Amino acid sequence: MRPLTKVLLAVLLLLLLSAVGGYFYARKKFEPPVNQLVVTKLPATCTFSWLADTSAGRITPHAALLVPVTLPGCPRTCYLQFDTGAPYSILYAKPMVALQRQYPAMRTAIQPATTSAQNVHFALGQGQVQAREMRVLPYGTAQLPDSATPFVIGTLGTDVLEGRALVLDYAHHRFTLSNVVPDSLARQAAFVPLSFKSRRLLVEAAIAGKDRQLLFDSGSSAFALLTSKSEWHKMAEPAAAVQTINVNSWGSTLTSYTTATAARLQLGGAALPLQTVTYIEGMSWWQQLLMQTSGMSGMLGNEPFAEQLVVFDVRGGRFGVVTK
Repeated sequence: MRPLTKVLLAVLLLLLLSAVGGYFYARKKFEPPVNQLVVTKLPATCTFSWLADTSAGRITPHAALLVPVTLPGCPRTCYLQFDTGAPYSILYAKPMVALQRQYPAMRTAIQPATTSAQNVHFALGQGQVQAREMRVLPYGTAQLPDSATPFVIGTLGTDVLEGRALVLDYAHHRFTLSNVVPDSLARQAAFVPLSFKSRRLLVEAAIAGKDRQLLFDSGSSAFALLTSKSEWHKMAEPAAAVQTINVNSWGSTLTSYTTATAARLQLGGAALPLQTVTYIEGMSWWQQLLMQTSGMSGMLGNEPFAEQLVVFDVRGGRFGVVTK
């Protein structure tokens, strides 16, 4: 074998091994830990709130979707951001320490340097949630605001949905977690397949006649559809203005590019206008690899469903929308 051929084969083998190693690295990063939540006394219904954001120099009225919770020994209503992009729920250390300081009778004891908490209890509407263990991150505010301001103490992830059904009535700000979808509601909905692999909500939909698998991420509330730069160019309205914003993603600063689109989201018999489409720059190489290996071709936010009622039937493997 010629020396040049040997070198080329060695390079190809190295690239192949790197690709295989990268794939398994990405899959490992994509896998969530074992579900720690035990949810009882369902159905649980509550009224959710929107948290606005002005940090990017403009008002984003739907920056975060907040659900109210109550903790044992704490008379104050607190809030968790409901984020379907998070495969497990977490608490924020700073607000939890502030609550303990104000309400010493609180059962959940967290120190500033705590990285996890055991046997956490909280009420979600009529439902009761117990976590054998919850991860704690050094986020949030250490000052208690006035009672009219939502006090966010953590994130409620998709671990609360496993084996259950969720109805989000965006028009009336209603959050209902149950074991099954009521038949009366199911008859009204246009359903498409829903996958819950690795506790990610992957919706099978169509855009511009092309079938896609889209991650439903309620944490990306400011955007209708996040997609690749190449798809963004295909969907963008000619000569439409582009809005550039710096986005904070778990401590990292990314840059988003949003423009108008005439594309519609097709969900069975329902067609919803997207109105805008976005792509993001600044993701790390492993985040990009994660997207590629997961099979998803974009991320859906809350905006297309602002006046709709949506159904996440995780147990039944279907996603539905009831158009108003």
